[in-house]
Amino acid sequence: MPATTRIKHLLKEIKQKARQEQKENRRFFKRVKKKKPSGLDRAFKEQHDEAFKKINCMDCANCCRVALPVFETPDIRRIAPHLGMTPKEFIKKYLNKDPDYEYLTKKTPCPFIRDDNKCGIYEIRPQGCRTYPPARMRLTPDQLDVLHDNVDVCPAVNEMVDKIKKQFEV
Repeated sequence: MPATTRIKHLLKEIKQKARQEQKENRRFFKRVKKKKPSGLDRAFKEQHDEAFKKINCMDCANCCRVALPVFETPDIRRIAPHLGMTPKEFIKKYLNKDPDYEYLTKKTPCPFIRDDNKCGIYEIRPQGCRTYPPARMRLTPDQLDVLHDNVDVCPAVNEMVDKIKKQFEV
């Protein structure tokens, strides 16, 4: 089966699985945010590395196609000149102010994702993209929310969360 067909099938499966496990996942993330069990950060880092041994972002890029990337002021100041724009022009063309984040792209897919799944601004991409998914970091409640919100978006996050739920039956 070609990689694109396999990925499309996998994305359909994880979306359906996440829907079925929605309540379970919500309860799990609520518990780990409240209790923050010892070893959770390390376990997520290990599962992250294992998941990405099998899953190639360049075959998928679903996060870039269905999620709205977060842009903060330092990102805008770095990216706009690279595109020959002022920060104000960049914001007007690509971004919307957001109450929870500084800015989000106006629409999906990300305006910088190319047909070959490569990012057109990869070397200067926003910090949120650089740290996605945040499983390799020390997990804050906000980062746990990002992981929870992306169980149905990213095959690697879906796999990580499955294994972490089994390991930390909180």
